Amino acid sequence: MNVAGIIAEYNPFHNGHLYHLQKTKQLSGADYLIVVLSGNFVQRGEPAIFDKSVRTRMALLCGADLVLELPAPFACGSAEDFAMGAVSLLHHLGVITHLSFGSEDGEQSIPKKAAQIALAEPPAYREALKNALSRGLTYPQARSIALCAAGLNEEEAALIEKPNNLLGMEYCKALYALKSPILPVTVERKGCGYHDQELETEKFASASALRKAIAELTELSEKHAWLSEQLPPVLWSFYRPEFCFPLYPDDFSSMLNYQILLSRDRFSDFSDCSPELANRLEKQALSPLSFTERITSLKTRQYTYTRISRTLIHLLLMIHREEMEAYRDNGYSSYARILGFNQKAAPLLRLIKKHTAIPLLSKAADAEKILPEKAKKLWQKDIFCSQVYAAGFQQKYKKTPPDEFRRQIIIQ
Repeated sequence: MNVAGIIAEYNPFHNGHLYHLQKTKQLSGADYLIVVLSGNFVQRGEPAIFDKSVRTRMALLCGADLVLELPAPFACGSAEDFAMGAVSLLHHLGVITHLSFGSEDGEQSIPKKAAQIALAEPPAYREALKNALSRGLTYPQARSIALCAAGLNEEEAALIEKPNNLLGMEYCKALYALKSPILPVTVERKGCGYHDQELETEKFASASALRKAIAELTELSEKHAWLSEQLPPVLWSFYRPEFCFPLYPDDFSSMLNYQILLSRDRFSDFSDCSPELANRLEKQALSPLSFTERITSLKTRQYTYTRISRTLIHLLLMIHREEMEAYRDNGYSSYARILGFNQKAAPLLRLIKKHTAIPLLSKAADAEKILPEKAKKLWQKDIFCSQVYAAGFQQKYKKTPPDEFRRQIIIQ
């Protein structure tokens, strides 16, 4: 059978994601679609707007057959760690035939070419990257220059720096690094751009625009035009007040401020925190800023908003540099946690159990019994990250959040 993998955040799910699922099935001839979903924190360095169980249910209602969780250290990691964490999980299942990702132009050849250069790191690439970084350019700017020096033309390098193409390059690089037989498939992005903040009629909105629209609502049960225009009808009920509990970065400001006070003189121990960022954090450690205010106060020409946000999330979640190295050395995602599946996916689950090279985890309570010692470290960190999210949920809504050890697999 053909089984296509999709790496997603669904933050939140919208019509563009539905189009991607449907188009993936068409292009790959897939009998089943497996989604590797970021849990409660996402790659831009933020909490997910909705809990992972809510987003899992959304995915299953819209065509996914099986949803697995991407462990938090990779879900909120760099593009490289995010891609390797997710691709390694799919690769080790032993059943994936295709990996589908969105791109701005629907073109595979450029991400593949860039991936081969970035993985090989020829001398021209390394030298150009080093020189560009020494001039104070951001890493994305420096990488673009390095890719040109090693074989891409300027037009190709500019295309790679678009958000979906960049992740596509990292996915291809991960496939090459793993020597994986999985075939990449790309679906051209339709509608608004990745960072567009406005909702436009008759266009697929970006998830960024939808998060902004949700944040501006005073009553989520109101009938808003964007609800019917941008979301599959089957998901409209999720936006009733009794079901909809969005979280935002500033909901974690007090926890972040506390963590910063605890971590003074040790900021550079955390993943993604450079010596320069550590020094800047030290100077403002006593200032009780909101999460977004702190990002703005730390931002410089050299560091992007997202890079700083990821650094702060790593501080909040206590993700240390040495931990990340250990997770990478242990093969990145060293288990596959099931968040949910469709009933018709029973044959797929049997096939995975037969071929998987990593433990398939269906009950949190079983983790300590079935996971190897090194995989337990990643699992324990993932549970801690979910507990931080739960604390933010409880603080904001004064409701008891889902318990990780009682969380039921969603069966659709």
